[in-house]
Amino acid sequence: MTVAQQVTSTIPIERRHRPAYAEFGRDFLKPHKPVVISGALGQWKAMNWTPEYFHDNFPDHPVSVDGNAYRMADFIELVINSSDEKPAPYLRNAIIDRFMPKLLPDVHPLPEYFSPNWLVGPLSQMLRSRLHGGSEELYIGGRGGKFPFLHYDTWHTHAFIAQIYGTKEFTAYAPDQTPYLYVKQERRNQSLVDIENPDYERFPLFAKATRMRFKVEPGEIVFIPAGWWHTAKMLTPSISVSVNRANASNWSDLTKDMCSGASLPVRPIAAAYLTGMRVFRTIYGS
Repeated sequence: MTVAQQVTSTIPIERRHRPAYAEFGRDFLKPHKPVVISGALGQWKAMNWTPEYFHDNFPDHPVSVDGNAYRMADFIELVINSSDEKPAPYLRNAIIDRFMPKLLPDVHPLPEYFSPNWLVGPLSQMLRSRLHGGSEELYIGGRGGKFPFLHYDTWHTHAFIAQIYGTKEFTAYAPDQTPYLYVKQERRNQSLVDIENPDYERFPLFAKATRMRFKVEPGEIVFIPAGWWHTAKMLTPSISVSVNRANASNWSDLTKDMCSGASLPVRPIAAAYLTGMRVFRTIYGS
């Protein structure tokens, strides 16, 4: 068996249709296990979004991707005509209440799975500059486009990604696969490996990594738990909305990340602040 053949170990992701919140918490949130949830976005007007909707209703809205500026209409034309050989620019992590706040009502009410959210509220103001309260983020891209690197979300937050339009293919690796993923020294939540075209001479251990690979269709939500490595590529023009969350299930990991990233004099203050938040939330409700 060649090295290239070895990197085929794939495990399936679970799928649930509108599970009860208690079921979601027990089976996925607390054990940090990914899942694809269907049937939970029926109240979202955003499910009517299409590339043409953005093209026709916001033609002159400015779009910036990787330092390049576009008109929305021109950007959407690139998305529609995107191909594997020449993918369109990928708009990602656009905070909706800053980028296009008039879209916010279309992504409410939020599914109950997105709760609790300890990143909002008076006690969380010091975290807002880094985590913007877990606000909704918009992604628009075309066939062949992809997130630029394999990563897990900063500060060990959970990610929920709601697919609005088109098909996305995700690849994910559990935290215990980290020894095979060649972590960047300067950015510990990013991998050096290009998973689509891995260089096994530079990264031979990557051949041992076990992955999840799965498709997400319109109306589905994928839950990516804290610390899970993931990336995505688009199989068609695609529109998605994501949120990040922190609560009792991942607060200890967030605390470790933030304290380790702080300067030595600030670490005790950060630890006291974050521990105090956890105690308050635990006592007075989440």
